[in-house]
Amino acid sequence: MSHSSRYVCFAKANSLLLPHALFGSQSPTGVHSAQASIGGQWYSCTCLSFLPLQHSVEETAAECKRLGATVQAFVVDCSKREEIYSTAEKVKQEIGDVSILVNNAGVITAADFLSTQDHQIERMFEVNILAHMWTTKAFLPTMMKNNHGHIVTVASAAGHFVISYMVTYCSSKFAAVGLHKALTEELPTLGKDGIKTTCLSPVFINTGFVKNPSTRLGKILEIEEVVEALMEGILTNRKMVFVPPHLNIALLSEMLLPERALAVLKKLTNVKFDAVIGQKSTQ
Repeated sequence: MSHSSRYVCFAKANSLLLPHALFGSQSPTGVHSAQASIGGQWYSCTCLSFLPLQHSVEETAAECKRLGATVQAFVVDCSKREEIYSTAEKVKQEIGDVSILVNNAGVITAADFLSTQDHQIERMFEVNILAHMWTTKAFLPTMMKNNHGHIVTVASAAGHFVISYMVTYCSSKFAAVGLHKALTEELPTLGKDGIKTTCLSPVFINTGFVKNPSTRLGKILEIEEVVEALMEGILTNRKMVFVPPHLNIALLSEMLLPERALAVLKKLTNVKFDAVIGQKSTQ
């Protein structure tokens, strides 16, 4: 039930709106190619990559070029800090300053906590939160020097709401949301109010990242609607983007309603997906 996609691609855009951008990868399909398509259609630029396979990165770069973007791609294992740092230096030398950083790396293992292997727990934290810190540390200094930039965290509704069989994933996504909020608070304190931040928190997306998801809350999201919400959030400097938007009401309800009422609501939502249950961990 786990899926490993721990690689990023750095790309240069030729647009006034998105002068230089970096996108990290999450899953091998979906959101990243849609960012290419929608980004190219709106702004004549795309800057992203996805997939741990070299040929897939090259295919995505070729798609971006067809949409009119100038693209350079670098394959990196996001679980390795030094590899991120060394590639970031290469990006700076070959492309220049990165002013938009989209931290979109993520992996998941859907299983009950005791069935989740130790190496799976480590990988989820390495990719879902530590990689975000390393890429941010790599590119934030130049943003601070210029007092200009935008850091985007692609998190999840699981960073605000807990769900069974995703204990580790929820924990890592809560950390990602926490990183976004804390950085959002700190930057103006340091006098760097020219650096903007945005956090994307969607529910299940039809990418195959989670197997056979369903819920009574509504339909499973399509890639394009999530990407449109993200692009709008970046361009309007929104700090938190929920998809669908009514998630912010659910978050407020969780803070106001008594536990018994929340338990009834959770049963009504009937969230389901494939997960490993009752499998002994081999460490």
